[in-house]
Amino acid sequence: MRCFKGFCLLIIFSVFLTGCADVEKSPPSTNLTIEPYNLSEKESLLINKTGVGRIEFFMLNGTLKEDEDLQFSVEVFENGEYKEQLFRTYGGLETNFKDSIISTGINNNTSDEDKVLQIINGFPSGITTTYYPNEMTASSFSKLIDEKIILEKNKPIYLAAWVGTTQNSLGLGGSGNGELPSRIKESELAIVFKIVWTDEEKTVY
Repeated sequence: MRCFKGFCLLIIFSVFLTGCADVEKSPPSTNLTIEPYNLSEKESLLINKTGVGRIEFFMLNGTLKEDEDLQFSVEVFENGEYKEQLFRTYGGLETNFKDSIISTGINNNTSDEDKVLQIINGFPSGITTTYYPNEMTASSFSKLIDEKIILEKNKPIYLAAWVGTTQNSLGLGGSGNGELPSRIKESELAIVFKIVWTDEEKTVY
């Protein structure tokens, strides 16, 4: 009988350990945050050596579940209307982010003959570069986040925007909380960087 009781206790203990292991393996609840990353003086000097005209950095923290994804995209607005999506990354990204750096950049230091913008989007798993025609004579570029933001599922967060004009006046404005500024819909040309936390392989516009 004593052996039988010992055997039962061993089984119960084994089940308890298995349960603990399952808890440890279970992914934690998703909690994603993004905030501006301010460059040090040395980092700023290094960036200046790259020749990139204007660039902003952000820091991402949190964990994705297995069926979740982060989508990074760049959108174009012309005369206040949404025109197209230049590119979108989804799937294959990391799931754990610890002070992961994201970059959004615009380089228009090209010759008059080219008249194109170089658009740079750096995310945790890599970097994407594309080009877009540019006939604007004046422009501004700024981040759209002033402080740490907790991401909400399927809610777009706008990280930065480039706005161009052929007129004399130019402004961007915005609340700094990741929302799309109203000035975007009043601009001749705007290029906007966006991030969305969503389900895996699900497109959100």
